[in-house]
Amino acid sequence: MGGRRRALAAVALFAAVSAVGGLRWLAPAPRVGTPPERPGSAEPARPASSVAPLALPAHARVVVFAPHPDDETVGVGGLLFRLAQGHTPLRVVFVTNGDGYRRALEQDFAVERPTDADYVALGELRQREALAALAHLGVARRDVRFLGFPDGGLAELWRAHWLRTHPYTSPYTKESSPPDPEGVGYDGQDLTTIVSGLLRDFGPTVVIMPHPYDTHLDHAHTSYFVTEALSELEASGVLAPPPTVLTYLVHHPRWPVLPGPSFDREFPLGDLPDTRRQACSARGVPEPARRDERLPAPLPLPERAVRHRRPVGARAHRGGALRRTA
Repeated sequence: MGGRRRALAAVALFAAVSAVGGLRWLAPAPRVGTPPERPGSAEPARPASSVAPLALPAHARVVVFAPHPDDETVGVGGLLFRLAQGHTPLRVVFVTNGDGYRRALEQDFAVERPTDADYVALGELRQREALAALAHLGVARRDVRFLGFPDGGLAELWRAHWLRTHPYTSPYTKESSPPDPEGVGYDGQDLTTIVSGLLRDFGPTVVIMPHPYDTHLDHAHTSYFVTEALSELEASGVLAPPPTVLTYLVHHPRWPVLPGPSFDREFPLGDLPDTRRQACSARGVPEPARRDERLPAPLPLPERAVRHRRPVGARAHRGGALRRTA
């Protein structure tokens, strides 16, 4: 447990630097000896920045984790374009299908009382839109993975539905497991196992994930699950040397007011002491929940949280067609 705590502490501490400085492309500083602009002739010269542009390791292999379809483009769309143009080995992993967006159904599709089938159809539509956006950036379909875990439910998987015996049920799709593979449920253990398998099989040198201080719970907890998987793989010696971990931030009303630590953004997991509590307190943000602080025994199963029983080979989700309103 101590290693996992230190790993999460390390990611939380360095993420404030990487999100601000790591994933922004900066204009070059003015050359020495360049004459100043005349007043009113052009926009004023920008001051030189002390933050170097992002430089990936040689022969990089990159995995990008996105909580929902569109986060990959909003967060690191320019980087994805650069990687695709450079034929860098790449995986884009969507943790959820973004199928729990009620306002989208009500406003964009004029669905006043969405049903579970409407939410499933929305997720399928968002998958298609994500593939179209990534194709426009040059990312091939074979490099994209959809895990199908519950939109709006990743925090519950981390906090209260970690065990395979206690799966979570989406209040939107009414599902308690992703479409495939068989035997996988909406629980923290299965999500961590799947993420670990993806990382182990691909062997990335760079992992890009949401910032752990992101105020959207799905974003923050995506970073927790990725960190958990990385910690387990590092402890077992599978990923050696450990990959560089970079983060991107999508939701934070105060950003970039929060100051970042003064160390470099690239370092192996587990190298820093467990200072997460002090760092979070100093920045005025909630401390990330530790997985080992949950109750040792699962809570009684509510009726709606029982895993659906389906015949082998039966279609897991009930989709439908959605058409946007004018």
